[in-house]
Amino acid sequence: MDFPSLELKIRMTLVAGPDLSVFVPVRLYYKDTDPYAVQFSFDVTPDKVVQWTFARELLAQGLTAPAGIGDVKIIPIGPHQSRCLSIELESPDGCARLEGPAASVKAWLAKTFEVVPAGRESESVDIDSFLDELLTD
Repeated sequence: MDFPSLELKIRMTLVAGPDLSVFVPVRLYYKDTDPYAVQFSFDVTPDKVVQWTFARELLAQGLTAPAGIGDVKIIPIGPHQSRCLSIELESPDGCARLEGPAASVKAWLAKTFEVVPAGRESESVDIDSFLDELLTD
């Protein structure tokens, strides 16, 4: 299946402490080469971009209830009409918590499910090419 990549650019708040937070540009990206996942990146400085890849389904679950038990946790915050989304990322290099508009993420995520419905991701994966690539390296 060939479809255009889907991208969302928003501003989120990087919560650095109880009294310290800064706005950062965030990019969510969905592509046909990895239909099970979303790419998530944010600029820490103009020269340093932090990139994460996690399950699209995790993001979908986190829009309505706390989700994730590992390095990525997604938690809805506030009443439904003005809901925000908290994305907590943890690695050996450190941790970060970003908060932003759930409505924008929800609308973008809905587009990804229009392109590749839940449960049909495997139809977008070219297993033969993947195996060829593994066996030739």
